Amino acid sequence: MAIPLALTLVFGHGEEACAQGVPDLAPVRFDTMGDYGTVGLMQMPTARMAPDGQLSLGFSRVAPYNRFSVNMQALPWLETALRYTTIDTVMTVGTAGVQNKYQDRAFDVKLRLVEESRTLPEVALGFRDIGGTGLFSGEYLVANRRYYDWDFMVGIGWGYLGSRGQMRNPMRLLSSTFDTRKQNTGSGGTLQAGNYFSGEYVSVLAGVSYRTPIAGLTLKAELDGNNYQQEPLGQNQAVRSPINVGATYKINDWVDLSLAVERGNTAMFQMVLKENLKSSPGFPKHDPPPPEVRGAAPQVRAHSSRAADALAAEKYQERLSGKLDAAGFKLDTLSLDESGRRLTAYVSQNTWRNPARAAGRAARIIANEVPTAVDKITLANLEEGVETHRLSLYRRDLENASLGLASSEELWARAGSGAPLSGQDAETRKASNPGRYPAFDWSWAPALRQHIGGYDAAYAYQIYLGIGAELQLARGLSLSGSLSLNVHDTFSQFQQRSDSVLPHVRSDIAQYLREGPNSLSRLQADYITQFGPDWYGKVSGGIFEDMFAGYGGEALYRPYGRRWAIGANLYHVRQRDYDQRFSLRDYTATTGHVDVHYRLPFYQLQTTVSAGQYLAGDRGMTLEISRHFESGARIGVWATRTNVSAQQFGEGSFDKGIYISFPLDQVSLFSSRGMLNFSWRPISRDGGQKLITGKPLAGLVHGSDPDTLARDWPSLLR
Repeated sequence: MAIPLALTLVFGHGEEACAQGVPDLAPVRFDTMGDYGTVGLMQMPTARMAPDGQLSLGFSRVAPYNRFSVNMQALPWLETALRYTTIDTVMTVGTAGVQNKYQDRAFDVKLRLVEESRTLPEVALGFRDIGGTGLFSGEYLVANRRYYDWDFMVGIGWGYLGSRGQMRNPMRLLSSTFDTRKQNTGSGGTLQAGNYFSGEYVSVLAGVSYRTPIAGLTLKAELDGNNYQQEPLGQNQAVRSPINVGATYKINDWVDLSLAVERGNTAMFQMVLKENLKSSPGFPKHDPPPPEVRGAAPQVRAHSSRAADALAAEKYQERLSGKLDAAGFKLDTLSLDESGRRLTAYVSQNTWRNPARAAGRAARIIANEVPTAVDKITLANLEEGVETHRLSLYRRDLENASLGLASSEELWARAGSGAPLSGQDAETRKASNPGRYPAFDWSWAPALRQHIGGYDAAYAYQIYLGIGAELQLARGLSLSGSLSLNVHDTFSQFQQRSDSVLPHVRSDIAQYLREGPNSLSRLQADYITQFGPDWYGKVSGGIFEDMFAGYGGEALYRPYGRRWAIGANLYHVRQRDYDQRFSLRDYTATTGHVDVHYRLPFYQLQTTVSAGQYLAGDRGMTLEISRHFESGARIGVWATRTNVSAQQFGEGSFDKGIYISFPLDQVSLFSSRGMLNFSWRPISRDGGQKLITGKPLAGLVHGSDPDTLARDWPSLLR
């Protein structure tokens, strides 16, 4: 408590001063990125945070260090950063005998302890290189206080941040164990908790930012806590001054440029690209306007007393199916209750990411085509042939909304949402769409495959043409696949050989990349069905991914409207040959897991715990935490611990990584449910590796809960 209290005394100026100096905290932000890819000045961090949901990609150069970073403001009070550092003056020799600059991987975390107010400064606790090799590891406690266009920072730094050592470590007062800090540069991947806040001496950190009258220009100065005389790998640097000065210019909302002079004798350059996953509106859409409800079509008005006969007419089915198909929907089945007044339409779509918007468009099209006797329309949403949820709307409400006489809120008051298959007993008369199956669809797009951080090549890539196709044979039964056709790649320089003592289920990645430039990525058959309103099942067989083919299945129990779901899967697979055609290798594996999914009631967070057997035969557990944003983007982290020891696992100690899913319609002129998926793990090892299968059941039902529908309801009429 002593250190936070001291920081508060320094920055807490009382009600009068704060009322004058901080008239309005919201409009002004001091969240420039520092050299390490976290919010800060230059070398020194600050207590400031980026806007919630901001994703930043950065590069900084200050000799002899080049730093590439990915920063994610995962929560309003949690900042995370992944960083690669190359050192110009240290060379390593890869497995192919090629010399490369030394690379270091690191992961940083910063927690906001106190949010700035009129009486308190902003206070944050941070960990630099928390789970890496420890070359640049350090901890810090910092506070910031804004005064008009000025932002002041002061704090304490340990480890790499505290090597200048102006004062004794105050943590020594608690225990003598804080006297010594171990210089550990092992294989990385484990938390060195014994080093946290340790060391005989610490440094005082200080700095200031000034937002100039020139729009977008911020000037910065700092007292560096590092003396550069204890640099990793013996790379000590000459220092003329402990004061670093610089400037950041915000070109627009997406790009920042920074220049500085550090150590009194070295120039620094930085570029940062930013995008907010929470609030990004994406490109303006040029979708066709939604239809207006005009009442029953003339072709069916005469048959309104015989609604069932009208719906069964083949010409009517073709016309309605054509109207829905033109708007991005596929009609599977129509059904009526005994009274002929309540209609259920089983539809699927791959255009609208927002379920309420999709339902609003489909319901208006159907309302224009069904007999006048129908006064209530229920949409049963299908995903891969299985129903995920139902939404009921009154036809009169849709007509009033089209005339401007009803709002989406009024429609919500009378609408009904329900579990899949609910009310099916009342559907006595059904008419299937005769032209629905079989259905064939295909697509192509240029794509990029990357490998970052290899010993032979810091960055290797492939530009290829991805071709995907799917044949839907019947409801729930499909055959799908994808091809990768090489355009250009640099994987020939990637010669890394696996030293794993486990079966090489992933660590032979270099051979797969080199020998399979033109590959059959996936070719699998799936049958997906429902056992009841809350039960789903799937059986699959074929080529699941780049490295494995086989057969298996999964089941999922998802009580509609609840925050949890539980599933299980079991597969028997065989390893594919390196060229990724049809030949297989000798290695076989049986893998399966029990998965528990839980949706937290805040920040749209989702957790999944998986327990079972992995591809290398090891057994253990995986924890995955992800956050979904209003823009449709998703970020997540995972970590796996199994009965494989850190020594057996090798570099990295255990499997872990991060992923980002970005909706395609954010960068498209038309709506789409497609996603761009990026994942990163520090190194590809063999422990804790899961099989990758297409169409997981948990993904099919995601977003079909009542809370998501209620949140997106305002877009019903768009």
